[in-house]
Amino acid sequence: MSTRYTGARVTRNEDPALLCGRGLFVDDIHLPRLAHAAVLRSPHAHARIVRIDTRRARAARAVVAVLTHADLGDLGGPLPRLIPHPALVHHKTQQALASTTVRYVGEAVALIVAESRYAAEDALDLVDVEYAPLPAAVGLEDAVAPSAPLVHEDAGTNVCARYTQRVGDVERAFAGAPRRFRERLVMDRGTASPLETRGIVAAWDPRARLLEIWDSTQAPIPIRNGLAAMFGLPQTNVRVVAPDVGGGFGPKVMMFYPEEILVPLAAQRLGRPVKWIEDRREHFVATNQEREQIHDAEIALDGTGRILGVRTVFLYDAGAYCPYGLIVPIVAGTTLPGPYHVPNYHCEF
Repeated sequence: MSTRYTGARVTRNEDPALLCGRGLFVDDIHLPRLAHAAVLRSPHAHARIVRIDTRRARAARAVVAVLTHADLGDLGGPLPRLIPHPALVHHKTQQALASTTVRYVGEAVALIVAESRYAAEDALDLVDVEYAPLPAAVGLEDAVAPSAPLVHEDAGTNVCARYTQRVGDVERAFAGAPRRFRERLVMDRGTASPLETRGIVAAWDPRARLLEIWDSTQAPIPIRNGLAAMFGLPQTNVRVVAPDVGGGFGPKVMMFYPEEILVPLAAQRLGRPVKWIEDRREHFVATNQEREQIHDAEIALDGTGRILGVRTVFLYDAGAYCPYGLIVPIVAGTTLPGPYHVPNYHCEF
């Protein structure tokens, strides 16, 4: 006799430990000689970095290391392009630490490692960064205006892709439709705000050449593969553990965040474990936000209300960089018709 699960109430086997306070999250990982990291972030949406003086921070009590872009070596280049697409005109990714220009509020500029989180956070104020502010396009429509300041000067445009999805004969459907409606739909950008922010612990065993990572992520295997490639290690020498994750909602499946490079690098350089835990303010400026779109949409109906066609042209905000290609706008265009039969459809972004 087989067990039926369809329609049955299935008990979750992970609940007792979580409800009784026995969960294991990244911040619960404590290793011998554990050091703590903090990230200095840009206060500007767009600025040139004129100079960085880390001497006072390096001399501060309990500070173990200070890293800027100049200290990253081979890991200082652009982070991986994860999902290329032929429609991309340019495919910009950020550096683990900004070198010459910051392009959003919260972009990582320096990493401080200290004996305690308190010491690391305090030492952030001792790093002297001179910025030359640049004009910034802070609105979606402002960014595509002819006079908009360029986020990436070498790209020549703030538009990184144009793409069209189409089925049927939309023009004919609209031309013969007795009823047509048009509306502008504005969707604001949102942040995930899980109960647990992002966090990473990294440990390096030089004898075994083993890099161990505990990461509040929903993508441990791709992160392992990427770190192995970037650090020049076999995949078997990189171990990424995703312990209990206190919510994700999208951003924790993304990669690579700068901290996923910086914390393992610091652990390897120092020969001791390093922990970084994102605070809530950091989460609002440094963890991926999504979904800001402006749609100019139209629908064509026959006399009974049956859909003859739908068309939309929309803008999508990818942010200052575009490591994930066109996944979100393509998904938006694909799902826009919803559960309805739409024989003629045109989507352009």
